[in-house]
Amino acid sequence: MSNSITTKTLDNGLTIILEEMSDLKSVAYSLMIPTGYIYDGNDKIGASILLTELTSRGAGNRDTKALSNAFDDLGVRHSEGAGQYYTTYRGSLLSENITEALALVADMVQRPKLPEAEIDNVRSLMLQDIQSMYDNPSRRVMTELGKLYYPDPFGRSSLGEVDGIKNTKLSDLKQIFDTRYSPNGAILSIAGNINAKAVLASAENLFGSWKGERIEIPAFGKWPERKMHHIGTDSSQLQIAVAYPSVKFGEDQYYVARVTAGLFSGGMFGRLFIEVREKRGLCYSVYLSHSASGLSGANVVYAGTTTERAQETLDVIFDELGRLKGTVSDEELARSKANIKSSLVMSEESSGSRAVSNSIDWWWLKRIRTLDEIQGAIESVTTNDIDKYLEDFPVGMPMIVTLGSKSLEFKGA
Repeated sequence: MSNSITTKTLDNGLTIILEEMSDLKSVAYSLMIPTGYIYDGNDKIGASILLTELTSRGAGNRDTKALSNAFDDLGVRHSEGAGQYYTTYRGSLLSENITEALALVADMVQRPKLPEAEIDNVRSLMLQDIQSMYDNPSRRVMTELGKLYYPDPFGRSSLGEVDGIKNTKLSDLKQIFDTRYSPNGAILSIAGNINAKAVLASAENLFGSWKGERIEIPAFGKWPERKMHHIGTDSSQLQIAVAYPSVKFGEDQYYVARVTAGLFSGGMFGRLFIEVREKRGLCYSVYLSHSASGLSGANVVYAGTTTERAQETLDVIFDELGRLKGTVSDEELARSKANIKSSLVMSEESSGSRAVSNSIDWWWLKRIRTLDEIQGAIESVTTNDIDKYLEDFPVGMPMIVTLGSKSLEFKGA
């Protein structure tokens, strides 16, 4: 796929990215604003999430219902959310309605009503979501792993914290909006069946007068000591979560890390699935994923098993992690590459995926990766590259979190 891409950075610091995909009928947008929950004060973790939700409760001259109806009338499937580094406003719709949809988004990020009467409702939903995490052990153990593995504030929960949510008042939300909702460093990415010149003119008109100063990402502090942690619960199941260092997004070995992760977790042919689940029947779920940003990279492993089989599950996982070097067959390598490229091609044919991936590329790399570039980088990975990557990023002593009625012992990789 070769599409025309236009980029322009406005005087206020907003970068607009437009990709023309003439074979589609749809269009998608992704607006990324450089503010998220890592910027929240320690006593108000989750305030950014609350604010983002509140911006959907009326904006411009529309109240909550009128704003919702306006999106529905245009056929926009939209979402808003505060992440770690940025807050996003995303949507997909038919191409002819893109200008009207962007006008609604412009109101939300520049002229939200922030109704105080809605705060308790939003707060209640957020607290329910946190409570539901305790009924979902796999979600809870991964949340706890993040908190322990990364230096604060980069390991914070994407749900916020109970005290922070309860402590946040309307005045706090207004202060966050006034100081952190800024176009400087923000990215508006639009992809689909569009006329780039016309949509760029509309976007400049809607967002060009937006003002604000950019805030910098907090310093990435000292990594916590990696060791084992156990969270005791009364359960017949035991959850295992593991993290250890890998490459950052955009680094030389990034695609090698992706292919290597595919060797471990390439569906039913991944080594962890075959050795831990299929051959030994030790667990009901096991996988390894590569997680990366421009600041850090990690390999993350999860397994859900029974208390009785948990120690053997942990041991076999690390046996497999430790024995990959020098053992990858041509067939395994080809299968991992094919799985990654197949998933990539299918996702990149979507206007929504292109809008998001373009914005993330620009956020971390200040350029857009082409599909051909990515496919070529994946295809070029060799077994020697994998062996070198495994040497450069050994498991060593990982961060391990277990959740259940029994603690385990790490015997080494």
